[in-house]
Amino acid sequence: MSLEAKDIPMEVAYDVSHLSHFNFHDQAPLWWGFWGIILIETTVFASLISSYFYLNLSYPQIPPDGIKMPDLLLPSISSLILFSSSYTMHTADKASERGDNKTLKWFLIISILLAAVFLILKYIEYSDVPYRWDSHAYGSLVWAIVAFHATHVTSLVLKTIFVTYLAWRGYFNEKRHLGVTVNGIYWHFVVVVWLPLYLVLYWSPRLF
Repeated sequence: MSLEAKDIPMEVAYDVSHLSHFNFHDQAPLWWGFWGIILIETTVFASLISSYFYLNLSYPQIPPDGIKMPDLLLPSISSLILFSSSYTMHTADKASERGDNKTLKWFLIISILLAAVFLILKYIEYSDVPYRWDSHAYGSLVWAIVAFHATHVTSLVLKTIFVTYLAWRGYFNEKRHLGVTVNGIYWHFVVVVWLPLYLVLYWSPRLF
């Protein structure tokens, strides 16, 4: 049986001209994608911390005999520098929401510099440790934790350099700033996750 034209449903047209051209926060798939990445990486960091305490239960002494307690001065200074970068990134994020491109550009640069200083201090610190990653289980785990986090900080720096380039090109404004927002969310995650790692690596050997 053939269909006549009157039997075929007409396409329904909706006027969407009033909708925004930009997605904001939880309306954007990119926003949810970054939270998905954070969930996965939180699990990995939690697994590393759990492995450290499992090792602590398995060995009579952590660090092993002949290895001094990790120093506190340089790690504490580098940690404070990293924590302060969260404030500068928050300032950049808020500036992008206001359309304040000048503040956005300079605070992105300050954030990059602070993260770079953190990485340099970490390199100096671990250039002088008396064990390698393959010396023993303790060395392997410490190097894995520090290297995994340092890789995240490095990726933050590279990603933020690109965001800064777009800011200098005038790409972001009070409506189009999702890239700055999700970059800031990931930045804060990498900063915050360092706090338990810092406590585990540098303070837990003194307490347990």
